[in-house]
Amino acid sequence: MSDGKLPGCFKYGCIGCLSVGALGVAAIFLLSAINLAYEPEEPRPEQRELVRELPEAPELPAPAFPGSDAPSVPDSLSLPDSADTGVERAGRIVLDLSVGNFVVRPGPAGEPIRVEADYDTASFDLSEEYTTTDDGTWTYEVSFGARRGFLGMLFGGGVQDGDNRIELIIPRGHPMDIVGKIGIGESDVDLGGLWIRDVDLELGTGDHFVEFRDPLPFPMADFAIDASIGEVEVRNLGAGSPRSVTVEHGIGELLVDLQGSWRQDADVDVKCGIGACRLWLPDSAHIDVRKASVGLGESRVERQDSEDLPEDAPTLHLEMRGSIGEVRVER
Repeated sequence: MSDGKLPGCFKYGCIGCLSVGALGVAAIFLLSAINLAYEPEEPRPEQRELVRELPEAPELPAPAFPGSDAPSVPDSLSLPDSADTGVERAGRIVLDLSVGNFVVRPGPAGEPIRVEADYDTASFDLSEEYTTTDDGTWTYEVSFGARRGFLGMLFGGGVQDGDNRIELIIPRGHPMDIVGKIGIGESDVDLGGLWIRDVDLELGTGDHFVEFRDPLPFPMADFAIDASIGEVEVRNLGAGSPRSVTVEHGIGELLVDLQGSWRQDADVDVKCGIGACRLWLPDSAHIDVRKASVGLGESRVERQDSEDLPEDAPTLHLEMRGSIGEVRVER
C-alpha cells in the first residue's frame, strides 16, 4: 500500500535535473555577461619600432672555430659562473610573447636591439623594459599579449581580426642569456652568430622552429626547451655546441637536429609525450646512447660513429624517452 511518498530515486533525480538546469541558466547568463563586458572593438593595425641602445660590447680575442688559425679562448668565457672580465657585463633577454607570429634573428654588431612590430593595437599590447645593475649587467624584457586577457581576446575578436607579427633583432657581440616564453602562435628563432651562454625557453601551443644558422663564437653552457602542443624543430644544435641539452615536448612532432661542429662534450636529454620524436646525429662527435625507449610505440636507434672521426672528438651522451608514439635516433 502506498504511503503517498515519492520514491527516493525519483525525488533526487528531480533535484539533479533542477541542478543541471540551474547550471545551464547560469552558464548562459555568464556568457551573456562576458559578451557585454568584452564588446568587440574595431581592429587598429599599426606598425611600431622599438629601439634600445645596449652597453658597449666587451673586447675579446678572436674565437677559435674548428680548423681555423684563430687563437683559442678560455672555456670560462662561455660559462655562466665565469669571473672573467668582460663577462661581468653580460646581459639577459627575457621574452614574454603570446598570440602571434614571432621572429628572433641576429643583427649586426654595434647596433641597438630592435623590435619591429605589425599588430592590432586595439586588442594587443607591446611593451619593453630595460634595466641595469651597478656591476654593469643588464636585462631587456619584451612583452606582447592580449590587452584584456584570454577571455577578452576570445570574445573581443582579437584572434580573428589580428594578424600579429613581432620581430626581435639582437646585435652580435654581447654575452647574454635568452629566457622566457613564447605562447600561442608560431615562432622562427635564429640564434646563429650570437654570443649566448644559456637558453631556457617555454613554448606554447603552435609551431616553433629554433635554429643556429651560423656557429656561435663560443660554446654555450645550457640549452633548454619546454614545449607543450604542436610541431617543434631544433636545427643545427652543434653550431651552438651547448654543454647540456634538455628538450621536453608534450603532444605533437618533435625534431632535434644535433648536426653542426661540436666543440665540447655534451649531455643530451630528450623527453617526448605523445607523438613522433626524432633525433638526428652529427658527424662531428662520438655518440653514446645511454637510453632510447618509448612506453607504447616503436623505438629505432642508429648509433654508429661516422668514419674517420678523431678519437679526441667531443662525445655526446644521449638519453631519449617517449610515452606514446615513435622514437627514432638516426643520421
